[in-house]
Amino acid sequence: SVADSAAELKQEILRILQESGAEKVNIVAHSKGGLDSRYAISKLGLEDKVASLTTINTPHRGCEFADVLLKTLPKGLIHFVADKYNKLFHKLGDVKPDFLAGVTDLTACACATFNEEVKDSPQVYYQSIMSCMSSVQSAGFPLNLGYLLSKKYEGANDGLVSVNSAKWGTFKGVISTKHQGISHGDIIDLTRRNIKGFNVNEFYVKLLEELKNKGF
Repeated sequence: SVADSAAELKQEILRILQESGAEKVNIVAHSKGGLDSRYAISKLGLEDKVASLTTINTPHRGCEFADVLLKTLPKGLIHFVADKYNKLFHKLGDVKPDFLAGVTDLTACACATFNEEVKDSPQVYYQSIMSCMSSVQSAGFPLNLGYLLSKKYEGANDGLVSVNSAKWGTFKGVISTKHQGISHGDIIDLTRRNIKGFNVNEFYVKLLEELKNKGF
């Protein structure tokens, strides 16, 4: 869940500040990590420890197709899938994985409530960036399926998150390429593939350089 992930994030940030001697951190958060970060800043007392939050492909307004799937799919199937993911995450090191709680927190309904309760801190600079797929061929399963579902309900998207959902604070725009676009996984180099017109390393170097030039 967002709350549990935010609590872990807080402890990690406090550890980094203690070890480094820095006064504040700049958070660059991908996907649900943006919601975790907003919660940690506003609800867990980190606003004086964070200079800026940059969210990348974060579903600030949720994913409408997630609401639809949770309402229409058989409960047995939902729990079967959740159990498979929980076992995978446990092998990867998560002590108490809860896939279903995480997905539920990403629904449009849950995010609407989240945005009412979790207010931005005036002490923190918020900005957001989004990438977008060009077509269903831009990524493999499950992002190609996610692209079709998200496009039906919300329009342009990265295979999971819609462009409109990702806008928060100062919106830096949409990153894409002419032919295949950039998926939810591509923006963090999860797929480890070369994309013509997009250099993932340069993207993050430029991002950090811009934050530094702003005084953060």
